Amino acid sequence: MRRRELVALLAAGAIGVAPALAGEAGAPHAYYLFLAGAAPSCEDCYVPLLVTRQPLEDWASSGRDGAIVLITTYERDSIWKVERGLSLAAADVSAGDRVVRLWGRRYRYQEVAPVEVLRLLEKPEGTIAIHRLTPIPDKKSLEDLVGAFRGRK
Repeated sequence: MRRRELVALLAAGAIGVAPALAGEAGAPHAYYLFLAGAAPSCEDCYVPLLVTRQPLEDWASSGRDGAIVLITTYERDSIWKVERGLSLAAADVSAGDRVVRLWGRRYRYQEVAPVEVLRLLEKPEGTIAIHRLTPIPDKKSLEDLVGAFRGRK
């Protein structure tokens, strides 16, 4: 196994998205999800950030389901919640339409540059003053994601 493949495999493991097959790992990819259609109240203020081990276009064509990390952000400025190990079916990704189905809803997706993901992960409290019902995620709990995306700068 070459050094680059080993680093990619470690990065995929670090973000909590284990590769389906050994040697299939890649650098992490991140996508903002935007609700396709009208959102009730301020639901579109909470923008999900989807993290995968491979591009969504490859995910859709692979025919394999897998695990993702889903980070709920507030206005793409701060982290509200982190959910690891969620399942995403290949059939729920429509690469041609750039649409993902989660929780029975359709979201358009847009790839996010690693530098923007790092900004969010390294400063999870963000810059917009908001009242929180849940605590800001501990920076220590995000270290694995930060490490995985640092390799993609």
